[in-house]
Amino acid sequence: MKECSFIGKTLDFSKSLDIDLVKKFVVFDEIPSTNIEAKELAENGEGEGTVVLARIQKKGRGRFNRLWESPDGGVYLSIILRPDCPSDKATLLSLLAAIAVSTSIASYGVSAKVKWPNDIRVNGKKIAGILLESEAFGNSLKYVILGIGINLNIDKNLLSAKVKSISTSLSEEIGTSINYHSFIKNLLFNLDEYYKLFLSKKYDRIIKEWKNQSDTLGRIVRITTSSEQIIGKVYDIDRSGFLIVILNSGKHKTITSGDCTYIEK
Repeated sequence: MKECSFIGKTLDFSKSLDIDLVKKFVVFDEIPSTNIEAKELAENGEGEGTVVLARIQKKGRGRFNRLWESPDGGVYLSIILRPDCPSDKATLLSLLAAIAVSTSIASYGVSAKVKWPNDIRVNGKKIAGILLESEAFGNSLKYVILGIGINLNIDKNLLSAKVKSISTSLSEEIGTSINYHSFIKNLLFNLDEYYKLFLSKKYDRIIKEWKNQSDTLGRIVRITTSSEQIIGKVYDIDRSGFLIVILNSGKHKTITSGDCTYIEK
């Protein structure tokens, strides 16, 4: 791979980064997907705290294999985690990542909200997303790939018309460009703080913070799962980060995964 200014500057930046979680940077100018690369590294034994970072993704992925448009100007990274915890707690990693991203954005004076299970929104428009992929043995996690995509300094004209209409960027919200490496440092610091809570099994603190930053609670939603479609009012999330919805019948239903759409009323 040919060295470029992005790779060189990022590797120089990483050498001075003093964050417990971050052990190693693997940096690309362009790559199909940071999650795919991180997963291959994890399968080959790469340790926790390895961060795969790219300037551009050619085939960035969201949930359900949707394309995540990833032009120059965004933050695209995936980090390998190997927590010693039951696999049913993995959803909390997606929630804590969303909190870390939201907190990082808020430090620029922008009010960001998290949407279950993996979106971060500003003024009702998507600014970031989380993609969590894991491998487990029984009820124990072998590894987790935590993928994060953030519209930082993106020129929205580089996005498709459909994505542009529902998206925003941090630079657009504050009216000026953001220092890329300063933002990355802040993001990784926040991830480290929340991940330490997770490892300490302080799940209630993660749940509480997610609720404080969420715009999903109390909403009428449509949840599409692999087997059904559910409409109801979001009542709460449980200690594993699963959504609790009240159906029209009054019955409470716990949703472990699915596509969540707000029904405005």
